Amino acid sequence: MSSSRSLTAARGTRTSRATAWLVVPALAAVLAVGGCAGGTSQAGEPAGSSAEAGTRTVETAFGPVTIPTDPQSVVALEGGTGPLLEAGIVPVATADGDWADSFLPAEHEQVADLPIVLGADGWDYEKIASLEPDLIVGFVRGGKEEELSAEKKADFDKLSQIAPTVLIRATGSATVKDASVEIATALGAGEEAEATKAAYEARVAEIKETYGDVIAANTFAGLDSFEEVTVYSRISWLGGILADIGAPLPAVVAEETTENGVFLSYEQLGQVADATVVLHEQTVDGAPGPGAEELAAAATYQSLPAVTAGHAYGIRYFFADRYSLALDVLDQLEVVLEDLQA
Repeated sequence: MSSSRSLTAARGTRTSRATAWLVVPALAAVLAVGGCAGGTSQAGEPAGSSAEAGTRTVETAFGPVTIPTDPQSVVALEGGTGPLLEAGIVPVATADGDWADSFLPAEHEQVADLPIVLGADGWDYEKIASLEPDLIVGFVRGGKEEELSAEKKADFDKLSQIAPTVLIRATGSATVKDASVEIATALGAGEEAEATKAAYEARVAEIKETYGDVIAANTFAGLDSFEEVTVYSRISWLGGILADIGAPLPAVVAEETTENGVFLSYEQLGQVADATVVLHEQTVDGAPGPGAEELAAAATYQSLPAVTAGHAYGIRYFFADRYSLALDVLDQLEVVLEDLQA
């Protein structure tokens, strides 16, 4: 039998993206340095209005927040870097700017050498405060519960004492693309972000119309490996894109709607033998991703019918969190479908 558990933490271990935001012991001293940055708007102020020159109010996961209209020093938390770059803003620090496969090549060049404010124990509040940001942006992962946890609210409150903090809620990994659009909107670049989303939706419709028969005739397994094998579900990053084009998933994960996927041992890989297509992680340089290297070395993987048939394909931006990256994934899937059609 397969086992399932939360995948965001597992992915964070390998990609240096953590989802548990912990308070460091030095926080009290940090906040004394950072002071109160006026993170929340005045009571009763309508969203989008300016309480004073050079500010506007935006909606966040924790209510309205007043932010500068022309921020000069922005710290990007998880999910914030891409929307910032697309809005023409280079952050002064990032949560994960060293992970090249989260960015288009030109984007990564802009952030690769910036300070990283996420460590093994959570956010480095002292480093964030020392950068004197006038804005902090990113995702907050909340699952589907009605209210965000008290711990995450406390994180927001502490960050807000350093600078106005815009955290946009993402209820699952497949939804982070829409959360990116919301971040872009908060930054004043919503029109461009919505246009990219519309382009993605148009490509989805085109692919479904052109390759509908091929899609329906196959079963697509998104696989990754980090100690165990992950079979991704329809609410995951790649799985959400596959779901958009109507791609069937293996039986072991077909009904999974609460977790990003299921974990299998290598001995259990026979549970994805019904997949006719295997998709694995690939770097932007075209090399196998870390998980793909582990998979390729396993005899049980090599014996999967899709692999022996030559239908295993590397996919860059396997963990696409923006529509611009998801568009690239669609282009790659079209190449896969053309190969299957042939």
